[in-house]
Amino acid sequence: MLTPGTRIGPYEIIAPIGAGGMGEVYRARDTRLAREIALKILPHSFALDADRLRRFEQEAHAVAALNHPNILAVFDIGEHDGSPFLVSELLEGESLRAVLDHGALPQRKTIEYGVQIAQGLAAAHDKLIVHRDLKPENIFITRDGRIKILDFGLAKLAQPPGPAGVEHDGLTRTSSHTAAGVVMGTASYMAPEQVRGLPADPRTDIFAFGAVLYEMLSGRSAFRRDTPAETMTAVLREDPPELSGAAQPVSPGLERIIRRCLEKNPEQRFQSARDLSFALGALSGSDATGTAKIAQQAPRMQPALLWFAAALLLAAACALTWFIARRPAPAARMQFAIPVPAEVSDMALSADGSLLAFVSPGESSGIPMLYVQRIGMSNAVPLPGTEGASFPFWSPDNAYLGFFANDKLKKVPVSGGTPQVLANAFSARGGTWSSRGVIVFAPNVGIAIWRVNADGTGAAPLTDTLYLKGEQTHRWPVFLPDGQHFLFWGGNFAESRDDQVSGIYVTSIDKQKNDRHLVLLNHSTAQYDSGHLYYADAQGQLLSLPFDPSKGIASGSPAVAVDFVGFQPSTYWAAFSAAANGTLVYSTSTGAVLSVLTWMDRSGKELGRVGEPDVIANPTISPDGRRVSVDVTDQKAKNVDVWLMSLTNAGNSRFTFDPSEEAVGVWSRDGAIVAFRRVTTGGVNIILKGTSGLEHEKGALAIPVSGTDDIIPNSWSADDQQILCSYYSSSGSSLAIVSLPTGKVAPFLPSKSNQTNGMISPDGKWAAYVSDELGNPEVYVTTFPAGAGRWQISRGGGTEPRWRPDGKEIFFIDPKGVLTAVPITTTADSFSTGNPAPLFPVRGRAPISSTDIFTYDVSKDGQRFLVDRYVKPATITPLTVVFNASADLGK
Repeated sequence: MLTPGTRIGPYEIIAPIGAGGMGEVYRARDTRLAREIALKILPHSFALDADRLRRFEQEAHAVAALNHPNILAVFDIGEHDGSPFLVSELLEGESLRAVLDHGALPQRKTIEYGVQIAQGLAAAHDKLIVHRDLKPENIFITRDGRIKILDFGLAKLAQPPGPAGVEHDGLTRTSSHTAAGVVMGTASYMAPEQVRGLPADPRTDIFAFGAVLYEMLSGRSAFRRDTPAETMTAVLREDPPELSGAAQPVSPGLERIIRRCLEKNPEQRFQSARDLSFALGALSGSDATGTAKIAQQAPRMQPALLWFAAALLLAAACALTWFIARRPAPAARMQFAIPVPAEVSDMALSADGSLLAFVSPGESSGIPMLYVQRIGMSNAVPLPGTEGASFPFWSPDNAYLGFFANDKLKKVPVSGGTPQVLANAFSARGGTWSSRGVIVFAPNVGIAIWRVNADGTGAAPLTDTLYLKGEQTHRWPVFLPDGQHFLFWGGNFAESRDDQVSGIYVTSIDKQKNDRHLVLLNHSTAQYDSGHLYYADAQGQLLSLPFDPSKGIASGSPAVAVDFVGFQPSTYWAAFSAAANGTLVYSTSTGAVLSVLTWMDRSGKELGRVGEPDVIANPTISPDGRRVSVDVTDQKAKNVDVWLMSLTNAGNSRFTFDPSEEAVGVWSRDGAIVAFRRVTTGGVNIILKGTSGLEHEKGALAIPVSGTDDIIPNSWSADDQQILCSYYSSSGSSLAIVSLPTGKVAPFLPSKSNQTNGMISPDGKWAAYVSDELGNPEVYVTTFPAGAGRWQISRGGGTEPRWRPDGKEIFFIDPKGVLTAVPITTTADSFSTGNPAPLFPVRGRAPISSTDIFTYDVSKDGQRFLVDRYVKPATITPLTVVFNASADLGK
């Protein structure tokens, strides 16, 4: 217990207010703003309990996301002596529980308070937040009669209702760190689905609200029995006694509202708190609806007739709402724009078209993460823990999202929670989730499509035996309605007139029956709705083609569904998603995030920029420090080329001109040659080209890599006779050495883990690299070229190692996007490191391609960093939602 006068940051404790299971509450003074506040602190012993701490932090984040007069306002959150605290507005008044201890409330007061509670819940539900523990103890009545909803400690991001009987982690049960199967909430106010451990959604709060209304009118609990078990049984099986037996009369209309709130089946309750607020407001005449206006315009109407008119209007409004919600979708095509917080790189509609998931840079970090938005609502909710996400896809019941991040396939509950790793996936190219509990995904650019069960078991290749001559990749799988067959794109990386391989194919998850057949030739992702196949053409038009999923055959002529959609030329991803109910969402933006080369000092101060914002990647500074190699995406030509940009204002020049994709330019130690990756119809090559500008492209030395494998140059040896590369194959990623001038490719490190980003030290004796042998990517160092010995550089995750040019430090990026420096000491036969020191958040451009492997480089003195820094565009392209997207096409 804190004593008066204790200081916690700028807050001075005045007196204790109370204590409960979630912490101690004090009256305190904010010395900065000279106001009194409430300070809620979790005792240190509780802070050691991971579950209590999680719930406390959850309360803070949930309430901070809300701004409504009927919800407690949160001002600040922090930590004091190892214990977290939360600062909120100081309320004067008493809890609804204290009021009910004196007996039932009048009907007028119940309705007045009920409207406010419903309005507060509606504001929370609009942000996909469900309270899950609404009860009189968590409802406060201020001295001026204002309702405040407290304690969102059990709140979770709302998810749409899923099929009965499906278990959803972290919704109504405790986490794995507490007793298994313990139901969270207060038994007397739990909805039946909470008691059963099923998902909580806004209708769960509506049930609890009905129980609170019942108690406000009757003065007794609707379901409380002698034991929690008996109480939960009553919630599941019994109805509360009629309110007609209450101490005071209750109008039939109000009792019907309460009974509807307390329906056992969520489908039979009010479907939103806003509708409930309307119904209560209509009874009181306080709601700004047509009912209230009519009442104001008819002062001479008798009270009985007024109630009758209000009831008729309410019934009509409810009937109209019911009809609109359940009538068949209109045949006419309809579309509207929805705003997004930042540029969207990837998107996915749920199968029923009600929910949209998309990837967008975080407001503060610039790191891409998943957002979820209900179609028709204006706000998008980020999913914590999904930083670095790409290419999301929905589970059939809308309860989970699959996505890719940190070289892994993951799934995360839409309700929020810790993502679960399902499989390895390096520069993945899409996934899809069937009704049979199977996920099909493309784990890498140049390898087969794989399958894995939704629990992470049974990972195995699917299309490894289906490659055609000339094919280099299989990607962008999409399940068809039977959950057995799926579409995928197969082909090579070069669009050419004689390409008769690249296109959309159909195959099966049954390895014995997964022969393939061609649907159409193209170079774009494809999506399927109820009867149509969508894909982009070379001009950027989104086309719709009649498609029979049972036969896997397209027919008829394509029609233009959208005049233009964004397109990523390096991945063949088109910026759209389709749902089974005919809903379509698309963007006219490419989805490629803008960035600009930015000089930063070791404190993170911006020193200047090089060039203008563009779609760029992989900055690599020349040995003399005068130029930088960088990949530039030409959105109009749908191509990626290497450019050499001046760091001394001497002018920039395009370095590669082949129509094929060329990327990741790496300078030789003498600065005379740049090695880069080129993809052609014949396969992947490492190209060596002189930097003088006098050498023709045809004079470059090509080092081919056969089959569907991929190789990316990382760094040169000290004598310029070897290139250390990242090598991608069906078994994962590894490091390989290319010897010059023969072009012979040999493995560098034998390992069952995945290895990337091999960087040879300035003296040529050591190599830093990234490996996931411990589960997460970490930075290591070994000897070069022998690969003997190993030293771990990062702790808790690390990527993108870079050597300081004098060899005295290694830099890397930690999982939070912070550039970190590690002192290095070497002798002829020893290697040692100092303590890692964080420098500054990189806010680098999010990778969109397998070749996006460098976000920054280091100046010769190690005091400046050239960072490919994310830039928020001046205008954000909204997404467009289209209902009945194929209606009237071609007419």
